Order: sequence, then C-alpha cells, then structure tokens
Amino acid sequence: MYTKGAFLELQFSAQRLNDAAGDPYWIDLSREEAQRLHDLLQRRLNAEISDTAPPLVVALDASADVTPVDLPVAAQPTDTGFQQWVCLLCGWVYDEAEGLPEEGIAPGTKWADVPDDWRCPLCDVGKEDFAMVPL
Repeated sequence: MYTKGAFLELQFSAQRLNDAAGDPYWIDLSREEAQRLHDLLQRRLNAEISDTAPPLVVALDASADVTPVDLPVAAQPTDTGFQQWVCLLCGWVYDEAEGLPEEGIAPGTKWADVPDDWRCPLCDVGKEDFAMVPL
C-alpha cells in the first residue's frame, strides 16, 4: 500500500488531468512535505497578487527529473537578455540561450520564435502552459 507514512493524500480526478485524458491520480505526502506545501501555500495566500498571476509551482520530490521551481509572485517578462520558461505542469525549463537543438530550435531562439505548435518534451503540453521565470 503506502511506501512511507502518509500524512496527507492529494487526489485528482481524471477530468483535472491533461484535459480529461489522464487516469485518476493521487500522491501521498510525508509530514515534512505537507508542512512545506502548507508554508508555500500560506505565503502565496498572504501575498497581494492578482488572480491572473502565474501559479505557484512546487516540486516536492528531490529525486525528480524536473527542475524544482517556486515561481516568484511577480514574475514579468523583460525585453533584455535571454530568459527561461518553465512548464507549469511538469517543471521542464526552456532556456532561450540553449535552445533545443535536438528539436531543431537553435541556441538563442527567443520564446516568441518557438513554433506555436511546439509541445513540452516531457509532458506534451503547449506553449500556453509555460511561464517566464528568472532562474
């Protein structure tokens, strides 16, 4: 059943995952993970941010193959230098300076110049599910 003590279990219906294309999903959290999640949510709730601000992204699994990112509350794109864009679903990061040569996107390719039909290489969501963050 559980591989570790579960202090909290989060459950999601299939309708909430990948536009209803996923199976029901759940994750169990240790006391420490639940406390970290609580602290991050409380800070977010206490901050004065708009409802259209980028969502909070939390990576609790230190062994995950994604870059853990806590989005800053007021992340706004700038027009100077290269930027990084993070997938809000899985945490994969597109770095404009590095590009994605294996998919034909040359180093130095700005996010606006990435094709509109491009998909995240890890979770297959579109560009609309990415947010610019300073990393």
